[in-house]
Amino acid sequence: MAIETIRFAGVSCGRPGLVACAVVLAAGIAGCATTPGECDPTARDFFKNTGCLASGAYGERQRAMQATLAQEQGLNASFRSVLSELQAEQSKVKGDLSSRQADYARLDAAWGDLKRSLAAETKANRALAARVSAIDSSVQSRKAADVGTDVAAKQVARDDLKLKVSMLEKELAAGVYE
Repeated sequence: MAIETIRFAGVSCGRPGLVACAVVLAAGIAGCATTPGECDPTARDFFKNTGCLASGAYGERQRAMQATLAQEQGLNASFRSVLSELQAEQSKVKGDLSSRQADYARLDAAWGDLKRSLAAETKANRALAARVSAIDSSVQSRKAADVGTDVAAKQVARDDLKLKVSMLEKELAAGVYE
């Protein structure tokens, strides 16, 4: 038995218009779900894919995804910029740290030289020995504080030691301990 007429949803199609009728029928069925959110080109649904293609939902979905990609790439560029700035700051801080450590090493060496040069005088002069001992304990306290103290406190301690040593040098030059 050959199919002469197809009747679906109130539409009759004879043999000559059978192909056209099938296309119209497929387009009608496919046109049901054509929102970009429901259109996935990887889905294996012929009618849904045909509807998405016919309605332009695939193009709209692609534009939305490209806009999202551009936004995410911009955000990524911002994060990379911040990371670059942080790495530059880290390098600067490491340089500052190395510089400060070198300053402390020079200060410690200078203090050691000064103590050695005053060794004979401190044996003979109790006041000078007490003054050198007080500064030496401050130097040792500063070394111990280097481990956990914040930068501002270290700077204050260093400035205090510089002041004490400077005052000792002036006192020695003025002959206070003779």
